[in-house]
Amino acid sequence: MTAPDPDPRVPALGRDVERVARRVDNGELLVRQLAADVAALAAVLQTPPEDGEDGEDDGPGAAAVRSWLLCEDAAQARTDLADLMTWLAAVYLRYPGAALPSCWAWHPAVVEELWWLRNVHRGAYEGEGASWRDAGDWHDRQRPGVVKRIGAAIGGCDLARHAVNGDRRGAAQPVAPLAGAADQIATTWTEQRTAPEPTPEQTHEADQHDREQHRTSHQ
Repeated sequence: MTAPDPDPRVPALGRDVERVARRVDNGELLVRQLAADVAALAAVLQTPPEDGEDGEDDGPGAAAVRSWLLCEDAAQARTDLADLMTWLAAVYLRYPGAALPSCWAWHPAVVEELWWLRNVHRGAYEGEGASWRDAGDWHDRQRPGVVKRIGAAIGGCDLARHAVNGDRRGAAQPVAPLAGAADQIATTWTEQRTAPEPTPEQTHEADQHDREQHRTSHQ
């Protein structure tokens, strides 16, 4: 009795099994490699960069995002202000209508406006992200906007008004209106998703604040 011919599908099935096994092995290698890459990336993200490693230059031309109003480092503030004044002479004051009164640096909001505008100008013209589109936006929208806001903020002020007997000498540190209501507002919002009814004391404080605002805005 002769043996039956082997089924031709058996060798083909064996080859398919071998291919699947190789794919599984390769997939396990890829998964292990991916896990290692993720772990390495997590370690990098958790390690604070050392000086100079974040791509920012800490010198006069530094492009780090810093607010003049929040600056607490006197040395950094001096560096930033010197850089700003150099830029004002080289760029900002070249434009019609951009003249600054003598007391501009005595107005923190004005310094902040100019510091922001200076750094937007840097971003538009310098570095890998520089683009003609951003430069055009600086000329067309951002610079005129700052000029307008500075004019409104300073008005007819001059340095004498910041002197000993001036009406703008040593302005008090501003406080957000009704700052004492913060806890009440936060609690009511998180629990009820609404604002609380103001108390009589808060209404009185608000009335005093609004009258003072009206008085100073008409001086």
